[in-house]
Amino acid sequence: MISREAISPALAPKDGNWGFDIAEREAILPAGTVDKNAKKMYKEHQLRKWEGPVLGARARYEQVIKDLADNYHTENLLLVTHGEGVGVALAAFLKNAIVYEVDYCAYVELKRPIFKEDQSFTAGGFEVLTRSGQTGIGYIHPSA
Repeated sequence: MISREAISPALAPKDGNWGFDIAEREAILPAGTVDKNAKKMYKEHQLRKWEGPVLGARARYEQVIKDLADNYHTENLLLVTHGEGVGVALAAFLKNAIVYEVDYCAYVELKRPIFKEDQSFTAGGFEVLTRSGQTGIGYIHPSA
């Protein structure tokens, strides 16, 4: 989230350009760190600029989780993100849950069934295995 909800406007660049260049960032990492065969989820021009809407950021978090899970459907994934992304990982897949707090180093565990037929697959819905208070996420859920 590149907005005043997450970052003080005093720290934001005046022109809204954060100067994030993917190739430049990759170049500072040690050789062999970046998997050049990995499919990028977003092109550089799709990265959000200053003051994008919060709901838009949350929708992107949810979509990236789904896209990564679909692209690597035979793998277990560990996604490391900021608190907003952790909250979305719970709220997006636990119907009617309202996240009110995400502690430092909080986590969500998601699971979903994969059905393989020939060379294609179909994925079921995500199940949230996280329990309130055990993982650093505070939330309200009507059925709990």
